[in-house]
Amino acid sequence: MIGGGPYIVEFKESAKSDIAELERFIVEDCHAPLTAKRRLADLDNRLDWIEKYAELPAIDFNLSYQYGILVRTIPYGKKMVIVYTVEGKMAYVLRIMPQSLIVF
Repeated sequence: MIGGGPYIVEFKESAKSDIAELERFIVEDCHAPLTAKRRLADLDNRLDWIEKYAELPAIDFNLSYQYGILVRTIPYGKKMVIVYTVEGKMAYVLRIMPQSLIVF
């Protein structure tokens, strides 16, 4: 759980798994530990943004059938997206996934 802004960011298990898999892929498969470190730092920056402005992005109705009706997305890096929902002052990160996996 991350706090510090108006919203508290909490990771669902699927998001925690996504982060671990992303780091593993970059370090082990791509043999790029420094890149993994930079990518995780970029992720921290995006999560800081969610802490402050969680309700700013529009609701993504294309993902509603998969993740619920109040799902929002923000880009992360060049080809990734953070999928999350806001309930009160909580922002729940549901997935961190490649944009190419989003089905419309």
